[in-house]
Amino acid sequence: MENEIRDFILYLHEEKKTSVNTELSYKRDLQKLQSFLSGQGIEDVGRITETSLNSYVLYLEKNQFAPATVSRHIAAVKAFFHFMLKRGMVSEDVTERLKAPKIEKKAPEVLTVEEAARLLEQPGKDAPKDIRDKAMLELLYATGKYSLQGTTQGRYLTGGVPPIRFSM
Repeated sequence: MENEIRDFILYLHEEKKTSVNTELSYKRDLQKLQSFLSGQGIEDVGRITETSLNSYVLYLEKNQFAPATVSRHIAAVKAFFHFMLKRGMVSEDVTERLKAPKIEKKAPEVLTVEEAARLLEQPGKDAPKDIRDKAMLELLYATGKYSLQGTTQGRYLTGGVPPIRFSM
């Protein structure tokens, strides 16, 4: 299985033009699968079954991997098997019925009126960038385009772009 993983990572790099981080994540996840299967006496990719993959997912869940991590592992395994099927390395896709766990969405923590006011007061008042930042915050907040979310690390302004962190 080691050779197949190496070929897959090479395929991701050369044909799919994936980032180094993506390649490292896929490699790490697939090596974890390889280690698990090896412990089950499965060394050849042709001997991997739907049952063995379901056992692997249960192993991840029992070892308290987060649902998002389990989903990432499943995505890596599915991509790996699609690659092997396309290349004729396996005769069937045993990942077809493999399902990712549901990822619980948590309700955002709402800012108090005072916290929202402090957020809008954060940019300075004189520099052009400060005026721009304040106008952007007020526009986004007033239109409801973005929501303010709280975490233990601070407050975040989130929307269609990566979160912008504000310390409160």
